[in-house]
This record gives sequence, structure tokens and C-alpha cells, in this order.
Amino acid sequence: MERTVEVTGERFFFRWRGREESRELVYDYKKCVGCGICVYACPANAIELNPVHDIALGLDMPPVTVDHTSCVFCGICFSLCPVKAFEFRVDGMDVRREFCPVWLAGRVEKTDACVNCAVCYRTCPTEAVVRRVKLRREDVPVRNEGIEGEIRIDEEKCRLCGICVEFCQAFKPIEGEERPFERIIVDEEVCDYCELCVDVCPNGAIEVRGRRVVEGKVENVAEVSFEDSKCIYCGICAKLCPYDGVRVEKGIEGKVVVYEALLQSKCDPVGCKACEIVCPTGACRVRGGRVEVDEETCIHCGACENACDRDLIIVRRLLRVEKNETPWTGGWMKAVERVIWRKLAKVFREERREEIVEEVKFEPKRAEVDERLLKKLEEIERSLRKPGFRRRIELKKPS
Repeated sequence: MERTVEVTGERFFFRWRGREESRELVYDYKKCVGCGICVYACPANAIELNPVHDIALGLDMPPVTVDHTSCVFCGICFSLCPVKAFEFRVDGMDVRREFCPVWLAGRVEKTDACVNCAVCYRTCPTEAVVRRVKLRREDVPVRNEGIEGEIRIDEEKCRLCGICVEFCQAFKPIEGEERPFERIIVDEEVCDYCELCVDVCPNGAIEVRGRRVVEGKVENVAEVSFEDSKCIYCGICAKLCPYDGVRVEKGIEGKVVVYEALLQSKCDPVGCKACEIVCPTGACRVRGGRVEVDEETCIHCGACENACDRDLIIVRRLLRVEKNETPWTGGWMKAVERVIWRKLAKVFREERREEIVEEVKFEPKRAEVDERLLKKLEEIERSLRKPGFRRRIELKKPS
């Protein structure tokens, strides 16, 4: 067997090559937030959590360290990572989570109410929303010249979805703190009163007196889609969507507990803010000397707990997983239990196994039989160490 590690920019490439199979674990430490789930999930104790507090405040190092000499390249860390900081490949082929024995659940999908606006596109913290523009005003070459007109936005009808902003440069957004658009105004020096924005607005909030530049109604100017490989199922898009056009199911349920009574004496909300910095969704914020958590957009990963060096935050988490029935599913479910209860795996070390073998004593009349049995067991054990052999068992292929 051959084990190698390569570092390229922000990514670590851990590689294992055997006689029949090769595996590769890729770790992107800039995506990692230091939640520690992989530390408890690892069956070989090959992953160690680094000082998340110091990393949040500027120390440039990976939140976790992977010992590739101990790693068994099983892929559990890949399948349970809530921020998708790991990639896993077998024989050069990307492994999909849903092909693993157990994987962290989570789903995002559009509903029929989606109007392909710009809210989810502008607020997604991981750029998992793709908005493909089909038509902008600048794509229509015909313009009105020298006409007098009038344009008005009915703020009672407007839902601040931003379709008009993305469509025409005449619409200028005033960005909000919580929402992408606090208000939308019109720059009439840019507007030529073409009336196309009337078609684009799904709420009928735009009124224009001018001259139409094209015949027929302008529709479907953009299309929104979601990249599941980037989505962490935080639910920000679903919370802010003014049309209930997104449905999100989270992979982790839980509760964040902040020790409010100790904040004034122990927390440094001005000089620290480590919990806010590491939060991958912006759900954890420090405001007015208090730590506030938006449970609706929190993914309960536990990064804020690890970042707080004063032990003022506790994250209770319950992993929602899906699974395939394989010979390894039971072992992977034990990894899920370790994450929930925050327990490290009990690794059966090679040196301890040798001690146990030395302690075995046989009765004289059974020594020959037991010796043959031990040899058979050793042959089986050597076979089970081969990834290709285990895969054939999993796929129920006898040869």
C-alpha cells in the first residue's frame, strides 16, 4: 500500500493506493468551519480538531488535521460533513453522498411559486444558487429617444424581489442589513420608458407611461437553480423568499444554548466575535454585548461552540441521516452516534492485538484444531483488508 499527501493552495489531497484500488480524500480547509463532526465520526481517530478560536481570529491553519497515515479512507467524514469541506474519490471517480452506506440528509428544491427572482441568488452564503439570465434590457437594441414619460413603483405591491434590478440598470437597489433589498428606486436619467419592466414585475408594482419598444409580452427573463454540491441547507433562501418559492430540509436539528448570565463577565464582544466569524450562515451574531442566534438559519454544526474559548455556547445537535442497507451500515451508524454523544472511536491498535494473541491458551487436545482455525481466520482477515474484496461482498458478487 502507498499513502501520499499533496497540498495545493487551500486543498489537501490525501491518497491511498492498494493492489486493486486507489482512493483519494480531498480536504478544503477554507470551507471547513471547525465544527468537529468529522473528529467524532472518524473510526480511526485520524482527525484532530485544531484551535478554532485562534483560527477564527486570524491564525491561518486548517481547523482540523487529518493524519493520512492512520486514515482508513472510508469516506465517513465526507458523507457527514455539514459544510461539504471534503471530497471523496475511488479509482478517480467522484463518490456521491447518496451512494455511501450513511449520509447526512438535507434537501433544497424550488416550488411552483418560484418566480426566479434575485433574493436567494444574492443571499446564499455558499453561492449554491445559480441564476441564469435569459434576457436583460440591454439585450433589446431598440430604445426610446427624446420622449417624455413617467415611471412609478407601488411600494405596497412591491415585494422587493429584485427582478427589475437584475433586468434593467434604471432600477437602483438600497441594500438592507437583513434582506438584499430594503428599497428600490428608479433613476429616470437612465430609464427610457420602454414599458418592458411592467412585464417583468410579478406583482404588477411598476407603472409606466411611455412607449413600448417591442411587441408581445416579455416573460421568463431568468431561471434559478440550486447546486446541491455547494448547498449546506441553512434555509436562508427559504426564510427570505417573498413568494415561498423554496423548500429546504435541514440535515441537522438542534438547539444553541448561550449562557446569558456569564456573558457580561466572561465574553469579549468587541475584541473577539469568534463565534460570529466561524458561523457559516451568519446565524450567530454578537449585538450589543449579547450573542444572538437565529435558529431558523442555523445548521447546528457546533462551530460556534468550538470557537468560544470561554465555554459560553453549547450546541445540541441531532443528525438526520439517510442510509443504504450494506454490510457497513451498522458501523457507519455508530459514527453518527459518536457525533451526537461527542465520543471518540475506540481504536483497536495493532500492538494490543498482539498482546491478546499471546494471552490465548489452548488445551493440549484441541491445540492442533485451534491452530488450523487460527490460520483460516488469518486468511479471512487478510482478504477483508482488501478494499476490492469488501466491495464484491457489498455488491453481492461472489467472485
